[in-house]
Amino acid sequence: MKPVMTMCTTILTLMVAGRAIAEDDLVYVKKETREATRQASLAASGAIRWPVTWQIIGPFDNTDGAGLDTVYPPEREINLDATYEGKEETARWRGVNLRDGLRVSLARFKKSDDRVCYLLRRIECPRAMQARVSIGSENQVVAWLNGKPLVFTGAGTRLALEQDTATLDLREGTNDLLIKVAHRKDKWNFYFNPLVADAFQVKLDRQLDRDFPAAGEAEHYRIESLPLPPDTLVEVGGLAFRPDGKLYVATRRGDVWLVTNPTAEDVDQIHWQRFAVGLHEPLGLLAEGNHALYVVQRPEMSLVRDINGDDVADEYETVCDRYGISGNYHEFAYGPVRDAGGDFFLTLNLGFSPPMSEVAYRGCCVKVGRDGSLVPWAFGLRSPNGINFDPAGRLFFTDNQGEYIPVCKLQEVRRGEFYGHKASLPWMPEVREGETPEVVQPAIWFPFSLARSAAEPVWDTTAGRFGPFAGQCFVAEVTNSLIVRCDLEEVKGRMQGACFNFRTGFQSGANRLAFAPDGSLLVGQTNRGWGSLGGQTHGLQRVVYTGRVPFEILSMNITPDGWLVKFTRPIGAQGASPERWFLESYTYHYWDTYGSPEIERRENKIESISLADDGLSARLVVPARDTRRVYHLQLKDISAADGAKLLHPDAYYTLNELP
Repeated sequence: MKPVMTMCTTILTLMVAGRAIAEDDLVYVKKETREATRQASLAASGAIRWPVTWQIIGPFDNTDGAGLDTVYPPEREINLDATYEGKEETARWRGVNLRDGLRVSLARFKKSDDRVCYLLRRIECPRAMQARVSIGSENQVVAWLNGKPLVFTGAGTRLALEQDTATLDLREGTNDLLIKVAHRKDKWNFYFNPLVADAFQVKLDRQLDRDFPAAGEAEHYRIESLPLPPDTLVEVGGLAFRPDGKLYVATRRGDVWLVTNPTAEDVDQIHWQRFAVGLHEPLGLLAEGNHALYVVQRPEMSLVRDINGDDVADEYETVCDRYGISGNYHEFAYGPVRDAGGDFFLTLNLGFSPPMSEVAYRGCCVKVGRDGSLVPWAFGLRSPNGINFDPAGRLFFTDNQGEYIPVCKLQEVRRGEFYGHKASLPWMPEVREGETPEVVQPAIWFPFSLARSAAEPVWDTTAGRFGPFAGQCFVAEVTNSLIVRCDLEEVKGRMQGACFNFRTGFQSGANRLAFAPDGSLLVGQTNRGWGSLGGQTHGLQRVVYTGRVPFEILSMNITPDGWLVKFTRPIGAQGASPERWFLESYTYHYWDTYGSPEIERRENKIESISLADDGLSARLVVPARDTRRVYHLQLKDISAADGAKLLHPDAYYTLNELP
């Protein structure tokens, strides 16, 4: 099969002050504040002005379900000073701030069910032009632009973030966008997002971040968005760098894109080209040189080749399709990763409802030979959305909470072991019906507050270009849209260690990670099916170390009588005060209930704290410790010797073995 593909890019040209500029051209005007600079730059660039403040009026009655068809006064006239008879109260216009790109609840504007409200946004446009927007709600919606019907959604329409769009034909000057949302019961959510020229927005945001750097995490690790190809949902299922520095990006919709210059400071140098098409939800990539790519899709592991070197796939070959698939929506497949001998490893998701493993090897980690053979390697997995080798050649995967898996975890893989979920036991050799093998404990349990949907783990092999955490593991987290940092150590032949919050604030769920040749970290994002913070459905962003070392807990390593806690910068003298340190521990249920609360919680007395002369570590003596527990260390009001605040004051250590 040799698909022939052509790329077509349309550039909308605008006339600004007698000159033509492309849609993504930025005229940057720096002012005293970030917001003033943004507004001045938008005006100078001839961009549409999207005010933060909306006007809302209501509620009106929808008891009979005909509220969407009933013509209430705001449809006849827009008079912000007028008042009308509403449902149970006088209806009047009032200003509210509704952020673009976020699912916002209108429930605060209703006191009961069966209601209708109107939203008004006055859009300033420097000249007549078109703009594409996304409007969504779980409820019925009708909209008008300057009095003309724009969009209508009937009963039962669900909130479709950035998947259903409308085109606004804007006139020069002020434009009135009026949206009517009818509510019956349950949720009353609303979503609006202008789909502006992506490159323009990326350029503006990057320059604003440089001129007005944020405090906290962003001071040390800056997040930069990459412009995305137009009219494409880049729900990232896989990332892989080629040896030449180009980046493969798999989308859950079945495409693989090739990004040239993904780390370029000049956004105009970043170029997307579709490399492969027609795949079935690819959720993992592995580059094979510059012209071939291994892909794991739902039904098989494939090798995709570019025969003629034009960066478009010409040949699709099945490497292995010997694992089962029934059609259950939850039967995802992840990988591949490759060991030193050239063999591959994949992890296979269970189905969502019983029987969760009705086809071969669901809930297993499998080894795929270079000849396409398949061997079940480890068992008891549930939703293992991430697999990778560490620099020492150890294999790890992440798993997600559910039945028998109390919370998300990072687990080392060894042949023949069982990791908890019983649905895969039919594929485990020499296990009798009704028997449960010994459950091997994970290297790290992630607290529910930190990780609710753990994804791909990667190790920092940048030799310091990514900051002070060289050699440590970073784990993508979908639901909370963040990255978790892990520091692992081997005790009595088993891996265990601590996890920490690292970086929050991504625009969608962090699903795939890849370190770039320049030492920055690419973060591929999606929220479909799993949900996430951030407001966007998809994205590709880049984490860049600014060179400013954060004050963080570097590591928490176990000792015969306690722990050695290291810091990235010298700790202040107040770090020796016992009241600044608190240690507690807990464990989890192992049961068939979905997830588990933290149980058997207790405080663990810290007998003594001694700081090293250089202030870079503290030795804790803790007389009473038990294995198979998570130890939560909390530091309160701790500063560095130079006064810097501790960025993330919590560490969670999973204790499996005592030294």
